[in-house]
Amino acid sequence: MNSGKKFGGGRPPTGTPSLALSSVVIVVSLLAGASIVHNIYKPDMTIPPVESVSSGSDNNHKS
Repeated sequence: MNSGKKFGGGRPPTGTPSLALSSVVIVVSLLAGASIVHNIYKPDMTIPPVESVSSGSDNNHKS
């Protein structure tokens, strides 16, 4: 019988078509997923005010 071929004389598999194409597909799918999630949940992206950490008694900051 055929000593090494299971399904005939087809081409051997070559793996992924290109690394650049697969990485572009991954980035686009991640951005699309993030866009969908952020359209549903609407996170609060405001930056809270930074409080003074210094232990000195001079308060020169404007409020």
